[in-house]
This record gives sequence, C-alpha cells and structure tokens, in this order.
Amino acid sequence: MSVPNATYTLSTTMNVTEMTREPEDPYQFVLPWWQQTIFYFAFAAILLISAGGNLVVIWIVLAHKRMRTVTNYFLVNLALADFLISQLNLPFTFQYLLYQDWWFGIFFCKLSCFISPCTISASVLTFMAIAVDR
Repeated sequence: MSVPNATYTLSTTMNVTEMTREPEDPYQFVLPWWQQTIFYFAFAAILLISAGGNLVVIWIVLAHKRMRTVTNYFLVNLALADFLISQLNLPFTFQYLLYQDWWFGIFFCKLSCFISPCTISASVLTFMAIAVDR
C-alpha cells in the first residue's frame, strides 16, 4: 500500500545500562523456631498416628481368619498405600517444605517423586475397586 506524498520515519533510541541484582537471601522463607517446633510436633503426631492406625488395620485383617473378606483385603491395600506415603514421603517432603533445601541426594529425590504418585494412585484405585465391588 503506497500513499502519494507521504514520508515514513522510524526512529528508535535505546539506552542500556548494566543492572545488578542483589543476591536473595536463601533463608528468607524459613519460619521462626517456635513455628517450626509446632510443625514438628504436628507432623510427628501425624506420622505416629498414621503408622499405628494403618499397621493395626493390616494386622487385624491378616491375623484373624474371619476378617479375610474381599472388602477387607481392599482395606489392607489402602492401609498399606497410606502407610507407605506417610512413612516414605511425608517426612522428607516436610523437611523440604520447611527449609527449602533437599538434603537427601538425587537418588532419594527421584525415589520420593516416584513413591508419591504411585501410592496416591493405589489409594484412589483401591477406592474405585471397593465402589465397583459393592
């Protein structure tokens, strides 16, 4: 498209200066000691209650012959998945969330990222199997 008797002018100016950024404090989101203490006690209670409760369910179903029904085997599967997520993933994820730093190496990082979706999927699929069975 041409316009008779028109002049096009394009001018750009750019002023670039070096920008320096202050290093961020790596511990800027670390909670005060008293809040950390509250979280430690809360998570310790969660770990102990989940371990105890799930192990009791597993023991009752497997130790008593009259408790061995299809639905109870599904509950054992659910208790085992919940036990694994609470003991193999929760403490390490809690530490990472509290300090924003992973102390357990690359192998356990990958293992933790594998365990979490597997056990959660096992829990969800067990609930679905119980619903279909009923």
